[in-house]
Amino acid sequence: MKITKLTISILLLTFFAGCNPLKQLQSHQASIKNAFEAENHSEVLVNYEKLKDYHSSKGSEIKTEYLKMAAESAVEVERYLMAEELLQEWIDREEDFEAVKMLANVYEQTGKTDKEYKLWNRYWEKIESPELKKEVGQKLFAIEMEQKEYDKALDRAKEMPPMNDPRIVFLRVKALEATDKKEEARSLCNTLLEKNSDFKPALEWKAKDLYEQAENWYKAEMREYNKDPNYTAYVYLKRELKKISAMYRQSRDIFEKLHQEDPDNQLYIKYLKNIYLRLEMNEEAAKMDMLLENQR
Repeated sequence: MKITKLTISILLLTFFAGCNPLKQLQSHQASIKNAFEAENHSEVLVNYEKLKDYHSSKGSEIKTEYLKMAAESAVEVERYLMAEELLQEWIDREEDFEAVKMLANVYEQTGKTDKEYKLWNRYWEKIESPELKKEVGQKLFAIEMEQKEYDKALDRAKEMPPMNDPRIVFLRVKALEATDKKEEARSLCNTLLEKNSDFKPALEWKAKDLYEQAENWYKAEMREYNKDPNYTAYVYLKRELKKISAMYRQSRDIFEKLHQEDPDNQLYIKYLKNIYLRLEMNEEAAKMDMLLENQR
């Protein structure tokens, strides 16, 4: 009989403890904290849902520290939809850059580029860390380039710390080219190659640009000469053709280097064939023609 009374007493105490709102709250909070410290992120989220239900029933608000634990756990277990909601709530409460960075990463992982861009754009002016400014600036710059917002990308580049990554610098070359700032693009490309002489995209861009300049110049001079092919015009043409040939040779030298590194690249072969023909290097042009035939 005593055992029965003792058992009933324990059950009653447990029942009343369970009914005690403060005890319930503390139990849920402790469960979240213990699971988070043990890096049991799935358990954190299970207990967070219980805490959320508790606060919903009381019309109260979850403390930010538990919201943070749940948000970080949702990211860890890749529950990105939940992570997005929790991180946004965290940001709404505190403009914490850790939360902003995590939310931006969630957007990146889920392919929500527009949301990522808008988020960082909203906080761009508030970024004080030079390292973070550089990291975010490069990300926004790349998105703007991908979206062909070239003027925005160039304005962004002016606000950013100096960029040493040749890939980012080359994107600036492309942006300058797209906005008809060709001379600036050429200057920046040359600067890039001075520091990164083997950077293939820049080498290819320069080789193509030199070829196009030479080709346009050549055609313009020939049109002008053919209007009135007199001796004076011929002398002038001959002088200009020397300058044009020098430009073709510059392009040829770069394309030969690229072709040596990538002998099956048809683009390089076609350019070399055309350059060899312009320079009257007929034997070399024939070899390029043969390579093209063999690849068909």
